[in-house]
Order: sequence, then C-alpha cells, then structure tokens
Amino acid sequence: MNLREKIEKEITEKVMTKLASERVELANIQDLLKFEKGVRVFGKNIDISIKEIETNLNSLEVDVEDLQSDYNKAKKGIDTAEKMSKELGLNASQIPNYKEAKDALKYGDAQIKKAKKYL
Repeated sequence: MNLREKIEKEITEKVMTKLASERVELANIQDLLKFEKGVRVFGKNIDISIKEIETNLNSLEVDVEDLQSDYNKAKKGIDTAEKMSKELGLNASQIPNYKEAKDALKYGDAQIKKAKKYL
C-alpha cells in the first residue's frame, strides 16, 4: 500500500468513525426528544387530577357543613336531655338514642378535625 492509499484509508476511517459517532449522538437526541409525549400525557393527567381534587374539595366542604349542622343539632339534643334528666333526677343514659348520639358526636368531632386538615 502506498502512502496515498494509507492516507486515504486513515482519512476514511476517521470520517467513518466521526460519522458513526454523530449518528449515535443523533440517535440519542432523537430518543430524548421522544419524551415530549410523556410530558404531554403526564401534563394532561395533572390537569385531570387537579380537577378531581377541586371537585372532591368542594364535596368535602359541603359534607363538613352538613356534618356540622347535624352535629350542632345532636349536641343541642344531648344538652337538653342532660338538663331535663338532671331536673327529673334521672340518668341521661337511660334516654333512648342518648348513648348513640354521644358516640356520634365523638365520631363527628374526629371527622371534622380530619377534614379540616384538607380545607
């Protein structure tokens, strides 16, 4: 092989190596650009999740208001039952639904506190 052939061969090898390297870089870039689809999909999923959260927060607010209303009424009933039973010299726990109402107030109080963490 003469000097010219050696030089051409060396140049060809360098060019081919460089081209191969550039093809790898281009392939890597193309692979990275494919992630735009994931960005769009997950971006839309976030919009859906936010809408669901907003809807659920509105429902939670309404439920807390309704629970608070019924809680206040049950509390008034308990207070009245305790006052009247005391005046009559009775034990309030003998009144039908008294124990259930007291238990419901404990549960309602816990639920209101739990819900307020998210409101």
